[in-house]
Amino acid sequence: MIEEITEGDMFHIEAVESYPKDYTETTKVAQDELDANARPEITDHVENMEDYDVIFLGYPNWWGTMPMPVFTFLEEYDFSEKTIVPFCTHEGSGLGHSEKDIARLCPEATVLKGLAINGTSAGSAKTNVSNWLDKI
Repeated sequence: MIEEITEGDMFHIEAVESYPKDYTETTKVAQDELDANARPEITDHVENMEDYDVIFLGYPNWWGTMPMPVFTFLEEYDFSEKTIVPFCTHEGSGLGHSEKDIARLCPEATVLKGLAINGTSAGSAKTNVSNWLDKI
């Protein structure tokens, strides 16, 4: 929705090692990665990050923050003087502490107030997304 509204580019952050298809198994892997402060290898890289001033960073909230491949992504680039706009899906915990984690990982970036959308209503959230974009 954000890509469509802003006419921006889309980049998918994906771990080299896929997560299990089973929800419970995925939550276990995610918890283990978080506990280990892991930095899973990601499949692709942005070749021209210097061309972007504003990065909308989307992710599911896993255990109160971003999935660890997002940490890998954020540590791979210099976000100095860039604006990062977080948004996430969740099942009750909102953005958790992900905004603080982004600010800690990218101290020279401006981190705007993010948007948290309940995962079960994400498909019908276009009005909420559009209103949020208008505010920021």
